[in-house]
Amino acid sequence: MNETGQAIFSPLLSAAISRPVIRPEVLSMSIRSFFSQRRIPPIGVEFSESGLRLVQVAALGSDAIRHAAFVPFGPEGDVDVPELRKVLRGFRGRHAAIAPPRGDLTIRPARLPRLESQELREAARWEAAGLLELDAADVVAEPLVVSNGVDADGLAEMLIVAGSVTTIESRLEPLLQAGLRPIGVEPAFFGAGRAFTLRSRRSDEQDRIKVVIDVADSESWIVVIRGDSVVFAKRSDVGGSSFDAELGAALGIEASMARRTRCESQRRGLEPEILAEVRTAVRRAAGPLGDEAGMAVRYVTVAARLGRPECLHLCGEAAGSPGLVETLSAAVPGIPVEQDELVNSRLAEACQHGSTPLVWATAYGLSLRPGIDDAREAA
Repeated sequence: MNETGQAIFSPLLSAAISRPVIRPEVLSMSIRSFFSQRRIPPIGVEFSESGLRLVQVAALGSDAIRHAAFVPFGPEGDVDVPELRKVLRGFRGRHAAIAPPRGDLTIRPARLPRLESQELREAARWEAAGLLELDAADVVAEPLVVSNGVDADGLAEMLIVAGSVTTIESRLEPLLQAGLRPIGVEPAFFGAGRAFTLRSRRSDEQDRIKVVIDVADSESWIVVIRGDSVVFAKRSDVGGSSFDAELGAALGIEASMARRTRCESQRRGLEPEILAEVRTAVRRAAGPLGDEAGMAVRYVTVAARLGRPECLHLCGEAAGSPGLVETLSAAVPGIPVEQDELVNSRLAEACQHGSTPLVWATAYGLSLRPGIDDAREAA
């Protein structure tokens, strides 16, 4: 376990398992990429709102994207196994790092003693079972230690990421049927955060603090990273659907039409009057997200005493919505909301199906996880 209490995943699943067995170690919470000499990087697989996004980098240690693909869900929102199997022919190897749907995992604050890795993970599992009111036997959990010390009672501040074993197993089943071999399951926000640590691998940049906000359709995640470790994460109910509801109400149109209008505003210019309406609606709906971002900055700066973030990056389905940057800039004065040109250039390599580069950040970050020796499986 590293200094922030984030566990390093040890592989537990294989293609021979028809129904995966999830142990606590599978829900790996390490954002750090310990690249080895193994040959084939994993395939990053994200369950997005409308389908699977898959990304694989050229080699372990590389940040260049070798291949990317999108597999839309079926009519019932299920994974199209034959289509996924066909798409996988364009990738090397079959090991995968997977981010299940965002709603499958929950993050809660907790105060726990600083125990040895396995003992701490077990304590987190029981804590999560109580918080989520689930049977402890059906809970997988991983603790993130976010405080440098302990209080008078010997407890440290932590974030517990947890989910249902049964639910995660059901997500993995069709992927296994298609031939994927999961080496790890982690929250989408970890993939998004990892994508923006490309410049933080050098030891002299390990104290740099950044905020990454992953704006999905139904929710957003505010992630604070220090070097290449997560030190804070918080879910927000604000997402692209919030922007669409506000825009629909303002223009008197259905949410589906509002969504198309907003998405068009991200990709190409609209009439100035319509663009102004989109911008106003987004700024109004994004207000609570800005407030939560401001609270996250105050927490890491004042409460956790980690230092003030130097910049804020956006990614996700709705990250390019007009008016969002202005709203967040006002919420975190003195912290620039800026693009990472290196990351953007890499994500542009994966951009397809009319999407914008920022939607590929999570799958890209997942693909930057360390892999396992897959030389014999090269396609």
